[in-house]
Amino acid sequence: MLNKNKIALVALLAVSMVSDLKAGTWTNYAIGDVMLCFRKDGGANDLVVNAGPVTNLTTAVQNKRIAISQYTGSQLALVGTNGAIWSAFTGYDDSVSPVGDRGTLFVSKGRNFISRKTTAWSSFPHDSQMSVIQAMLDISIGAKVCIGYNGVNTPTAVIEPNDPDNSNPNYTSGQSYIGAMGVNLNFGDRFQGIPEKTALASFTTAGAVIRSDFYRINPNDTSDGLVTFLGYFEFNTNGAMTYVAYPTAPTVTTVAASAIAATGAQLNATVTTINTNTDSTAFYFKYGLTTSYGSTTTVSNIGVNSGSYGQPVSGLTGGATYHFQAVAYNQYGTNFGSDLTFTTTGGAPAIPEIKAIGRTNNITYVSFTTGNSGTYTLRGTNSLEIIRTNWPAISSIAGNGLTNTLQDTTSESGKFYIITAQ
Repeated sequence: MLNKNKIALVALLAVSMVSDLKAGTWTNYAIGDVMLCFRKDGGANDLVVNAGPVTNLTTAVQNKRIAISQYTGSQLALVGTNGAIWSAFTGYDDSVSPVGDRGTLFVSKGRNFISRKTTAWSSFPHDSQMSVIQAMLDISIGAKVCIGYNGVNTPTAVIEPNDPDNSNPNYTSGQSYIGAMGVNLNFGDRFQGIPEKTALASFTTAGAVIRSDFYRINPNDTSDGLVTFLGYFEFNTNGAMTYVAYPTAPTVTTVAASAIAATGAQLNATVTTINTNTDSTAFYFKYGLTTSYGSTTTVSNIGVNSGSYGQPVSGLTGGATYHFQAVAYNQYGTNFGSDLTFTTTGGAPAIPEIKAIGRTNNITYVSFTTGNSGTYTLRGTNSLEIIRTNWPAISSIAGNGLTNTLQDTTSESGKFYIITAQ
């Protein structure tokens, strides 16, 4: 509390602060600008940041990472990262257009588990949500006129000495962030819950992050009350804040099977994960004799690492054609690769089919289909009286599932040919 001897100094600081911020974003705060706010229980200061229009976040492409650069490390240091409590919010009041946007809230909700999206906030009638928006505007008013940190405040971020009872003489009007939030930290008992996320008391592990989901909440009497998950804010131990827009499921491509044998094979896929910080991805394969599959492999957790992956399958039937499909998922959804097939070796060889016979320069060429197992033999004779299985063998090839060509280099042009498989 300032004493009477310092009243003149307070007045001077107030004039200086207004001058410093006159051209800044806070003096031109627009409805729909996102307020990013930091505080700490028992701490001396709050940090209130104008993170820019919410449309910068809502119109971003999927998985885009947006650095929140409107505050400085020096400012955040006056709050601290260990145990810091933070939230992001804004709303559209009745001055905006179109009318359907009025009473719409945008509010963060802290995650209890970093890789598990929160349950969405609920929507409420227009008047109820407008009451919350007015409380948000009270915070923006307080941020405009806060004094006492002229050398630290910037046009987009101000330090506010903590004022839980709204009596701090450093505020010429309005109130601090903590004051406007109210005792229960839910915009003066006007909101359904506490939007803030608390960092660990020892938030020091290099590169560690915590997250808070961001929701658009349409009022439920001027629209369908739709609540939309927009993305999440990510707070790093180094004090950096990043917004990730519309995170999606990983992409996956089914790749040709390998190591094919009579009773097993390796199923392959490429998986692309979406983010670098703990958005854990898992994948597996579906497989079977039809596109209904019927069997699945075990699930493999690949963390955040994109790459090529495979899983072995066993207990298959020899000489059979199998369908398989890769599946990858994370907390935001599931994607499927295309359907591919492979044929196991072994089993009864497929019946060959002669596709073409030709003769050039006293050489006869016979083209025919094969299966994936067995031995295919070209046999020929000039006497149909001989039992077919006894026709002399000319040459052979192992079944490979392809159309193959064998040659007869004898000078006889009037011969009969068959392909046997065994």
